[in-house]
Amino acid sequence: MKGLIFSELIRFMEEEQSPLFVEQVIAAADLPNDAAFSRIGVYPTAHALLLVGEASKLSGVPVAALCEAFGCYLFGRFTILYPEIMSSYSTAESLLEHVRGHIHEDVKVLYPDATPPEVKTQTRDGQCIVEYRSHRPLAHIACGLIRGCLEHFGDERKIEWVNCSESGDAATFRIAA
Repeated sequence: MKGLIFSELIRFMEEEQSPLFVEQVIAAADLPNDAAFSRIGVYPTAHALLLVGEASKLSGVPVAALCEAFGCYLFGRFTILYPEIMSSYSTAESLLEHVRGHIHEDVKVLYPDATPPEVKTQTRDGQCIVEYRSHRPLAHIACGLIRGCLEHFGDERKIEWVNCSESGDAATFRIAA
């Protein structure tokens, strides 16, 4: 998992809680690198899951809710970090339709060792269906990213879970009015 995601996770926890909270989470997670993440480095997904798990214990907020909130926050950060990509789209649906073919391809150019999830979007019965598949159990972060996308574009539709694998590495979402 790219260090950028870890760096943003630390920033998220600092902004939502405090720097002291982050120190407590890092101490409790007891990571081998003491949570020193380079934005361009690659780290085990398990380290992020440990951080989120400890943040959940310390805050009392369920892991799934933390992950969704982080995903929403992360989308907002992407609009700041990658404005040239985000400004290419005028609607949430147009951006979501191009995650696989454009955005993740750009990610691979910027970070050749990146392994982004597979995201497919289709319209069925007038509703946007988003399918998430990954080797990482991050469906709740994906849900938050979609929610952040909708909010960014002022799209008032709601995101609904259609299904999710037990491990969280695959999920289907419906965006409906």
